[in-house]
Amino acid sequence: VTTLSANDFSATVDISQVPFGTETAVPIIVQFNEPGLTLLNQSPQEVTVLLEEQISRDIPVTLDLRGSVAQGHSAGEPLIDPPAITVTGAASRVNELNTARVTLFLNNERETTVRNAQPIYYDKQGRVASVSNLTLSHDQVEVTIPVDESAGYAEKLINVNLVGEPAPGYRLLSYTIDPPSVLLEGSPSQIKNITTVSTEPIDITGLNSSINPQVTLELPTGVSLAETAEIFVEIVIEPFFTTASYNRQVELQGLGEGLEAIVTPDTVRVVLFGPLPVLDSLLENEVQVTVDLFELQEGIYSVEPTVLVPDRGIEARSVQPANLTVEITRVVPITAAITTTLHLPNWDDNVITNTTTTGSHSSFPTRINLQPLTAVAPPTIKL
Repeated sequence: VTTLSANDFSATVDISQVPFGTETAVPIIVQFNEPGLTLLNQSPQEVTVLLEEQISRDIPVTLDLRGSVAQGHSAGEPLIDPPAITVTGAASRVNELNTARVTLFLNNERETTVRNAQPIYYDKQGRVASVSNLTLSHDQVEVTIPVDESAGYAEKLINVNLVGEPAPGYRLLSYTIDPPSVLLEGSPSQIKNITTVSTEPIDITGLNSSINPQVTLELPTGVSLAETAEIFVEIVIEPFFTTASYNRQVELQGLGEGLEAIVTPDTVRVVLFGPLPVLDSLLENEVQVTVDLFELQEGIYSVEPTVLVPDRGIEARSVQPANLTVEITRVVPITAAITTTLHLPNWDDNVITNTTTTGSHSSFPTRINLQPLTAVAPPTIKL
């Protein structure tokens, strides 16, 4: 017995003889397959069964419409799809259902609106009813609310009237207007002939930055705005972006004491990308190319140069060559001291007298004073 589990037993009731609509007590029959077991007791001995007829009913869908459409507009007769929902289940529950209600809110709608909504079911006493364990033909319904313009009113798009050109080196990237349209009021004949309305002229001459001005509309005589509206135009101005190349001398940084370096080549070509006005105004010393030699000892290295540019929307697109060859050697001090004394013959008083005779004339004697010469090496030179 201690080895048995719930899976070793089965409990069944036979409802084949239970009448419809009447609660009936039906005995529970317990069975098990293990031999040698005797059923001493069970709880409960029976279960109450109520059999109901399963029916289907079409529950009508009703619409609770709240709010209103925009001024100068009117709402037509709503269209509900489907107009009724088929509910299938026990007769006692299905017969209690009365309506399936959908609630929608209008918020100054200007055009036909289509909404999907899940209905809430109500019983015959007007209370919310549960539809759990019941089968529904549709979980949601689609509601279409036609919205039309009233006579003498019309929604018209706004045309932005821009004049002039931005500053040199800049361009008009885009412009947007908010709101994009307005509701006009006037005689039906006038309103019918209007396609769009224009803003007052907006001068963008010489602009080098974006603006967001509030504007007014130029309306025909006899036509006005049906409702007060603040109209803003966002005008986006940006500089032209281009590339420019620069040749720059390579600057060495971080070379250790007692070391010297030769970089090959010592000049690189830098291609920058950015706003045209910024590139045109770059100074010579604002574009620098450096090579980092920190902690490098004697040897030959391939080093990638670093480009330094102002933080004004500029980026380095390429550096040519991308890598430089750097040879680092140690400085060798050279010190030389040379002293040489030239000895001359021991002539009397270190004087040489020379008399030259040319033809029949004698030149004046020449006296040369000779002194010992001393050659001294130049000062120490560090290479």
